[in-house]
Amino acid sequence: MLLKFQDFARCFIGSERAAAASAIKSRAVRSSPMPVPVPAPVPQLPDNDDLLREILLRLPPLPSSLPRASLVCKRWRRLLSDPGFLRRFREHHGTPPLLGYFTNDPRGPVFTPTLAAPNRIPPARFEFSLPQHQQPAGERLFFLGCRHGLALLINRRRLHAIVWDPVTNRQATVGYPPEFTTDNGAHCFRGTVLSGGDGGGGYGNALVPINGSLRPFKVILIRTEINDNRLSVFMCVYESRTGKWGNTISAIVPSSVSNLPNVLIGNAVLCGFFQWPTGILELDLDRQRLGVIETPKSLLHSVDCSLFRVVRAQDGGVGLAVLSRLSVQLWGRKADSGGVVGWVLERTIEVDKLLSLPPSADSLPARILGYDEDSNAIHLETFAGAFAIQLESMQFTELFNVNRIGSYYYCHPYTSFYTAGWGIGEGDDRTKILNNT
Repeated sequence: MLLKFQDFARCFIGSERAAAASAIKSRAVRSSPMPVPVPAPVPQLPDNDDLLREILLRLPPLPSSLPRASLVCKRWRRLLSDPGFLRRFREHHGTPPLLGYFTNDPRGPVFTPTLAAPNRIPPARFEFSLPQHQQPAGERLFFLGCRHGLALLINRRRLHAIVWDPVTNRQATVGYPPEFTTDNGAHCFRGTVLSGGDGGGGYGNALVPINGSLRPFKVILIRTEINDNRLSVFMCVYESRTGKWGNTISAIVPSSVSNLPNVLIGNAVLCGFFQWPTGILELDLDRQRLGVIETPKSLLHSVDCSLFRVVRAQDGGVGLAVLSRLSVQLWGRKADSGGVVGWVLERTIEVDKLLSLPPSADSLPARILGYDEDSNAIHLETFAGAFAIQLESMQFTELFNVNRIGSYYYCHPYTSFYTAGWGIGEGDDRTKILNNT
């Protein structure tokens, strides 16, 4: 590539020289001869791998970018498949792309891609499979969520959690903590997963797998009990680095709760799991403390999770997004002059104006599909389609194939990086994920 560029530069400069010489000769007939200026030497571009790496590093982090570039030649494929380059590629881009949604199904998790061709991931790529001696139909599998490229399922027949990397299909099985197996695990059906790298979650170098195993992770499982119209919530955290469950922590909340997707705020605070008219749960992983965050008093009514989500506020703390028709209110928590922390309405997104929807759209239903922690984007489904709205820049992108997800399904956004070894077309079995290099 560099040699071709050099040849092009020499041809270009050569043509310039010829034009200059012709002009000098024509002037020489009319005037005294002038000295011909000596052109500057052609700069020699370094024909080495370092420069090429810097160019390839700036390819967009979409699923098709590195696979297509790796087909140029063996040299490019060698550079693109190098673990050191892949780590740099991940670090350079930081935020992984949204690949699609997972939804629950009696037969196991179902993947729906949200990218258009050529970046669309076929659903069969992310088809969950158990070991041969276990059949999903009889295992009572439930998909609980995904984060940092990992997904969490529970097997309510065998009473264990399954941490799954959908791209590599690596799995790890974790048995329930003993106190969660009472009543045959009937009251344990919520939880979440996050990577267990040093300094919090994400795609840092601490997440590199060892000897091909699944990279470090944390599992949080939740068990509930109802007593005297109050709900006791018990949580326990498993660390793959130690292979042990921690101490069980608990909180008491009203019994009339509904499910709410949990969101990681910063590196160690999870908010959500349950909601009720006056509050939501907060889990501090560093302090091992389970508490309650009161919601704004103006929201003292039951809110469905399709209209209400925990998000990241402008200051990076806990925020709320509340959808009413085609208007999204964004709330944040701030301290007043006396140091008392309370909720304030930070801004309102007029979705119909942002998306240039017709006036008639205001009477049509809309819902919140999900929230992408990595890009801080809320996903809305309207009659005109589904869109991801970035809450800082207010830029939006269209999501494809979302019409295939029924309104009764609970959607889990899935984000991850891909590498050059991955073919995304049907029938291509080459697989390698950037997160695991």
